[in-house]
Amino acid sequence: MTAAPENPRAPKRILVTGGAGEMAGYACRALAQADEVETIVISDRDHDRAAALAAELGAKAQAAGLDISDSRALRAALQDVDVVLNCAGPFYRFGREVLAAAIATGTHYLDICDDWEPTLEMLELDGAARGAGVTAVIGMGASPGTSNLLAMLCMNRLDEVERVYTAWRIGGLKPPPPGEEDRPNAAGEHWIHNCTEPIKVRRGGELVDSYALDEIKLSYPGVGEDSAWVCGHPEPLTLPRVRPEIQESYNLMVARRGLMEALQRIAQRVRAGELDVPGAAKAIVHEPNINGPAAGPATIHRDLFAVAEGVKDGVPTRVGASPLIIPAANMGEVTGYPLAVAALMLCRGQVTALGVHGPEGAVDPDLYFEQLARFVDNRPDGPVVEVVAERI
Repeated sequence: MTAAPENPRAPKRILVTGGAGEMAGYACRALAQADEVETIVISDRDHDRAAALAAELGAKAQAAGLDISDSRALRAALQDVDVVLNCAGPFYRFGREVLAAAIATGTHYLDICDDWEPTLEMLELDGAARGAGVTAVIGMGASPGTSNLLAMLCMNRLDEVERVYTAWRIGGLKPPPPGEEDRPNAAGEHWIHNCTEPIKVRRGGELVDSYALDEIKLSYPGVGEDSAWVCGHPEPLTLPRVRPEIQESYNLMVARRGLMEALQRIAQRVRAGELDVPGAAKAIVHEPNINGPAAGPATIHRDLFAVAEGVKDGVPTRVGASPLIIPAANMGEVTGYPLAVAALMLCRGQVTALGVHGPEGAVDPDLYFEQLARFVDNRPDGPVVEVVAERI
């Protein structure tokens, strides 16, 4: 086993699995410009794509052909680096495996896992990671990731937390271009999976089995109340680890009602056995009235936000948080840059908690949002995050 790095300020060698993918690519580009990074090893099953990205990034970058299902090759690759960023899915297959290999080699670990099932599996390795001197931050993307740290800002304003919600907005869906109808849609299939399979939520102070797409009314301070729909995600599993008093926690989607009703119809067909998940991902885009005004009024809620309810100074209080400045031109930016920011914080000695954590258990939210905002072109002056409160 290699020892964890002793000098947090020494430039680090970082390996990125699935490094030629879109989200990993943004993380690699950010890391290549940082003084804290000595070398980026872009590993991917597609060596040619990894080599092309390495050539784009310059002298710090190296390409490596790596199939992470080869456990011996994976451990050999991790022996020579300080940090691994795991961007290779599906995480239900490779999350625990890559983390276990990182623990065995004493390599710090971060990923962008947004599945609740492997999240629970990886949290089981907390003791092993602590014993190996390894810091592991799981789910460090947009949601989970940025969403968890928004929730942390909310919870930090409360003496006691009863409920906490993370939420993200879904736009319209369009059919694929002609000729690409049969092309696999990993993102769409993942979304359908999270909305149709059994999930875990926090209810009554415990993790319980549930299904997605239940509708709830969610209020944001100063904005008002609107509908939101439950999604299967890691945030409700990890947030209570830092605030055990939480009684209720959901990850929520906000969207026009027509889209969510179409998704509910598709989910019923999946649960009835009429459609499998890949078929459902193709079918949803052909449902009627899912885009624009035909789908109903636009939600009043923000694109990405969190709400916590509890008690402050003896008074029932609701707190909301939403980014004011965030790189969000596309899914690659909104996921890859948060991963890079957390990795750089680790390299600087600003993320030091040993063990396996959700983002809220290891990353300082104020530092995080300040550093994330640096990836926005022409960043305006002023606050980078809104945190607002109201009495309930």
